[in-house]
Amino acid sequence: MNDVFRIVLNDYDEDASKTFGVYSHTVTPPTPFTCIKSQRMYARLFYVVSGEIIFNKNTANELSAPSGSIVFLPEDITYKSQWSTGEEGCYITFIFIPNEFYITFPDQICIAAVDIDGSFLQMFSKALAIWNAGALGYKLDVLSELYKILHKLYLDSSYKQIKNKYRSIYKGILYIENHYLEEIDIKEIAEMCSLSESSFRRHFKEYKKMSPVTYKNYLRIKKAKELIESGEYNVTEAAIAVNIPDICYFHKLFKKFYDAAPGKFLSKV
Repeated sequence: MNDVFRIVLNDYDEDASKTFGVYSHTVTPPTPFTCIKSQRMYARLFYVVSGEIIFNKNTANELSAPSGSIVFLPEDITYKSQWSTGEEGCYITFIFIPNEFYITFPDQICIAAVDIDGSFLQMFSKALAIWNAGALGYKLDVLSELYKILHKLYLDSSYKQIKNKYRSIYKGILYIENHYLEEIDIKEIAEMCSLSESSFRRHFKEYKKMSPVTYKNYLRIKKAKELIESGEYNVTEAAIAVNIPDICYFHKLFKKFYDAAPGKFLSKV
């Protein structure tokens, strides 16, 4: 072919007009900062590595972000920020233009997430290292890391919304997961959740995409598969261990969930 596919990455001026990048700073308080509308025409994802930053202090829109917080700062807004007195602050920030993404972002300052296990810090730190190294194609690499962060933020937010929506049945789900080897009375579990049996079954199927009984059987078969794979149990022993002594029924359920006979998972060791 005569045509040559070539990607050319845009260059950015080394001044305040930058609209994409990853940067880190350490701030010694009580340095205040005021951002005026039209001063910064880009948004930021702002990871608080250490210290605590307060936005719009002593106003109705005050927002405190301690270490581990990921703050979203929209573009083209006015706000004031200040690090807590007596603490050195450190942050890593992505700057980008929101309308270049197929995503709808909030129009006000908010905490996008709190990094409980440090996974977000690893992602921000990796992106910063890539940006600072400046290797060939680093801007695309950093853009990829930003999409990964946005993807995780989306999944975490969606999971939280689902959990809140189905909070009423969570006690029942945990009960089934802790007692799936026993005979379970769905009516009693529904009462435990202060729901009618029909409401519990409906909400459960919406959330788990299966009935409570099917979920119980799934957990039993999943455990049986683990026992068979361990090499310590044969198929019959695993079926009895998970309280499905009817071997024909056991085979039927196994085929339903794993589309294979249980013998396929017997250890070859």
